[in-house]
Amino acid sequence: MHKVLGIHNLGFWLLGLLLMACNEDPLPRPRGYFRIETPPASYVPYSLPCGGQFEVPAHAKIELINADGANASCWFNLSFPAFSAKLHCTLIRLRDPADFISLVDDSHRMVFSHEAKASGIQTHSFDLPENQVSGLVFDLGGPVASPLQFFATDSTDHFLRGSLYFQHVPNPDSIGPALDYVRQDIVHMIETLQWK
Repeated sequence: MHKVLGIHNLGFWLLGLLLMACNEDPLPRPRGYFRIETPPASYVPYSLPCGGQFEVPAHAKIELINADGANASCWFNLSFPAFSAKLHCTLIRLRDPADFISLVDDSHRMVFSHEAKASGIQTHSFDLPENQVSGLVFDLGGPVASPLQFFATDSTDHFLRGSLYFQHVPNPDSIGPALDYVRQDIVHMIETLQWK
């Protein structure tokens, strides 16, 4: 009988110690996100009817909005269906030096209009003299509507501007892997850009 009471007392002591060890509030698990499968990087050449040619990712689609070569500008989207993202682009033919200065100012103004939400804005310049292409890529951190914007130009005749938008809430943690992948595609597009 003493053995049975001893085992019960030991069980109560262990249960009491366990309950005292668990007196802190439990921490919730952090929210997880789906793993994004990225397709292998492969590119195909594309020529815009309104001027300009470049290589686009094979997994993306070009959506022409206004591609009339007679107009001073044309609009197109580079759609990334796997990531629910679109790169909205405008290609403008420059008529005089004042156009160039105005478009550069507009590009900066559009980027810095996100400054209130952005945790930081990084600017990366590029210069590709073999294709007469130079410009800036803007990486915007934080919950901004457009986390990547750029402009590319030859400074005399052509000006290409692009803004990337994801078609869902701009949560940097959830779009991070997709943004990194799409950014490589956009940089490749800029590096292969040639004017017509």
